[in-house]
Amino acid sequence: MKPFIVLALCCSFLSSRATPLPFEFLDCDNPDVFEAVDTALKKYNGDSTSGDQFALYMVMEAKRTVGPDKQLHVKYRIQETTCAAEENKFWQDCDYKASAEAKTGECTAQVHINDVEGTSNVSQDCKIVPVPPKITLSKATCLGCFHDISSDSLQVSEILTRAIQKFNKHSGEVTLFKLVEIKEAKRQVVAGWNYIIKYEIKETNCSKAQFQELTEECKTISRGRIGKCDAKAYESIQAEIVDVVSQCKFPAEDVVNPPTLICAGCPRAIPNDSPELKELLEVSMEKYNSETNDDFYYKAGAIESATVQVVAGQNYRLTFGAQKTNCSKKEFEKLHENCEATTDSPPLYCEAQIYVVPWKNKTSAKVNCSEGQPMTTLLRRPPGFTPFRSFAALQQMDQTPSSDRNEEENQAPGKETKDDGKQQEGEDRPESPLPRCPGKPWKSIMDPPVPSSFPREFTNEDLLPFAVENVNPTTETSAPPQNEEMSFDLSDALP
Repeated sequence: MKPFIVLALCCSFLSSRATPLPFEFLDCDNPDVFEAVDTALKKYNGDSTSGDQFALYMVMEAKRTVGPDKQLHVKYRIQETTCAAEENKFWQDCDYKASAEAKTGECTAQVHINDVEGTSNVSQDCKIVPVPPKITLSKATCLGCFHDISSDSLQVSEILTRAIQKFNKHSGEVTLFKLVEIKEAKRQVVAGWNYIIKYEIKETNCSKAQFQELTEECKTISRGRIGKCDAKAYESIQAEIVDVVSQCKFPAEDVVNPPTLICAGCPRAIPNDSPELKELLEVSMEKYNSETNDDFYYKAGAIESATVQVVAGQNYRLTFGAQKTNCSKKEFEKLHENCEATTDSPPLYCEAQIYVVPWKNKTSAKVNCSEGQPMTTLLRRPPGFTPFRSFAALQQMDQTPSSDRNEEENQAPGKETKDDGKQQEGEDRPESPLPRCPGKPWKSIMDPPVPSSFPREFTNEDLLPFAVENVNPTTETSAPPQNEEMSFDLSDALP
C-alpha cells in the first residue's frame, strides 16, 4: 500500500511540474524585450567564427512567462552588417549592408535573465536567408546609335578643317585659332553617316588683318584663349561631306574678387579642436563644479562652437556639453581623469565666457548650464527604439507641449475626423489593449542610389531621331547653308 501512495504522490508532483506557466504578450518596443533580443543577438554573433555580424532590424513578437525571473520568448528579424565577426564591436555600432548584398534572417529565442546574479541563458533558432544571386545585365549592340571612332580618320580631319576655317572666317575674333586637341569623335549609320566631334581650339599669333587663313607660321601662344567646340556633319553615300556645322564656347575670364575687410574687434570663430580651448574648457568646468550644489562633479564633453574677441585681452565664448560623473565631491577634492561620465543623468548644455589677460596671467570665467537644449554629440544613436539613448531624450518626449500632443492625438489613425478637425460623435474608439507588434525598425536601410546608366522605361521622345539625324540626304544640296547653326523642330521627325 505504501509504495502505491508514494507512486501516486510522485505522479501528482510531476504533473504539477509539467503544467506550463502562464505568459503575457508584451509590446515589441518594451525595454525588457530589447534587453532579451540584445542578449540573444550578442550570443549569436559571438558563436560565429567567420563572416559578418548581424544587427537587429525589427522585433516581430514578444511574450513573457509570468514569474519572478525574466523569461521572455521573442521573435525578431536580423540584417547582415559591414562588421566582421572577428571585430570587437557591438552590433549597435555596425551599419547595414546594402539590401542586394546582405543576408537576412529570422530568429526565435527563449531568454532567461537573472538580474540578481547577473546571468542569462539563451536558447534560440535562427534561419538565415542567403543573398540572392546577382543578375548580370548585358547590352545589345545598337546598330542605329552613335559609336566611338578613331580621331585619326580622314573624315574627322576633313570635317575639323572645314569647321575651323568657317570659325576663323565668320567669328568676331581678331586672331586666328588652331586645333589643339580632339576630345571625342562619334559616327552614326543612317542613309550615309552622321558625325559628332568634340574638340578644342587655341588662339595663335596670327591676326586676321595679316593672314586670311592658318599657315605654318601660325603658332599657339602660351596664354591664348581656349575654346571648347562641337561639330556636326553629314557624309552622303557617295562619301562626300555635305554639311558641317560647328559651335565654340569660351569660358568666362576669372574675376578677381575684392579683398574681404577684416573686423579687428569682432568675434571670430576658431576650430573646436584648437589646443588653446582645452585649458579654457577645464577652467569652465572647475568654475561650474565650484558653484553648483550637486554632490557629484560634472565633466565636459565635445565643444559645439567657439569664438574669440580681441579686447583689452581675449574674450572667449564656448558652447559645449557636460555630463555628471561617478566622482563625488565628498571623496575627491577636484575632478580628475579617472572620473567617468554616467548615463543615468540628463546631459547639460553649457555656455561659457572666459576673459583672459595674458600679460597679467589673469583668467576669469562665467558658466551657465541648463537641460533645455539637447546635445547632438551626446545622443549619437540611429533612429528607432533603443534603451541606450540618454534619459534626456526620453524626458524631452514626455515634455511635449500639450497643444502639439493634442494635434498628434487628433491625427491618430484610431480616430476619424471631419474636415473641420472635430471628432465625429459616436466614433470614440479607445486604444486597443493588445500589445503593439511588430516594433519599430532599429534603423532604416540606406541603399546606394541607382546609377544613371541603369535601364529605364522608354518614352515617346526616345523614338525621335537625334538632331543631326534630321539632315535628309535626298533633299540636301551640295551648297552649305548660310547660317552657322542648325534649327530643328518636331515636324522634321515626321515622314
